[in-house]
Amino acid sequence: MRRRSDGGQHRAGSLAAHDRTALQLDTPVDLLRYFIPEHFTPLFYTPLYAQLTEQQRLRYNQFHGCYTNEQIMFFEQTMAPNLLAALLRRPIAASLASHLRDFMAEEQRHTLMFRELNRRCFPHLYATHDFYFVQAPWGAANMLAWASRRPWVFACLVWIMLLEEERAVMLGREMLRCCTAVEPHFVALHRLHLADEIGHVQWDEALLDDIWQPSAPGVRKANAVLLRWLMGEFFVVPKRSNMRVVVQLTREFPALRPLLPQCRQALLALKDCDAWNALLYSRASVPKAFARFDTWPEMHPMRRVLHGYMPRAPEESREHG
Repeated sequence: MRRRSDGGQHRAGSLAAHDRTALQLDTPVDLLRYFIPEHFTPLFYTPLYAQLTEQQRLRYNQFHGCYTNEQIMFFEQTMAPNLLAALLRRPIAASLASHLRDFMAEEQRHTLMFRELNRRCFPHLYATHDFYFVQAPWGAANMLAWASRRPWVFACLVWIMLLEEERAVMLGREMLRCCTAVEPHFVALHRLHLADEIGHVQWDEALLDDIWQPSAPGVRKANAVLLRWLMGEFFVVPKRSNMRVVVQLTREFPALRPLLPQCRQALLALKDCDAWNALLYSRASVPKAFARFDTWPEMHPMRRVLHGYMPRAPEESREHG
């Protein structure tokens, strides 16, 4: 049995007035515009995309834009607060402790922004829950919460934070580049998010320096194996939540329901799609994470699941740095 990742309840808090103004929340969302650049949606990389009408592509894009917001919220609600709070309970440098408190406050602010925009886009989907497409099984959510309170044991979670926040930076920059083609509220949201995420990437790197390097070789190797499994199972192949996006599209366009089995197969086949893998994780999208992979031999097998990664020799990494 599945439950909503937030336990079925909205978390307390309200968006600050200056953020509401920056997000242009006094104006309605334009439901005739795409919410995210087309090439950030997985069906774009499948033959089935050509079979969709423009109206169907638009709604698919909008659902996927809200799913992307949910995905960011999930990590900023479920993992980051536990992990950062656990680190603050340990003896750390005063300067890093101050950054971590700022980090936590900014993650909470981001959650409020993403939640508010999703609710304005599709109030019938988000009236009582923060998550509609992202639905973590109860056991998995509890396990993630337990592990994220022990980042010195499960340092792979800090690697995930670095990878996903670097991807958020890349997405934010691409949203700004495509701003004339994307719904203005979404451009404004990702502009605000980008401004904070650049700093978060630097803090993620500082956390890795504090946690990963002092770890015993066996602990690092075990975490590298766990990271490979987590990335391959939940981050590379579009399934589960991505299929819920497609299912929601067929609820709005029942004529598409016979295509559901083909959609599932097409999405799973993206595991071997070079363009999709390059979009997800490549030297262009997550350069800092990949440069750090190069430094640690136990991370070199990440190429087995992140097909955009190929280890470089240390001197080659410095030349490209």
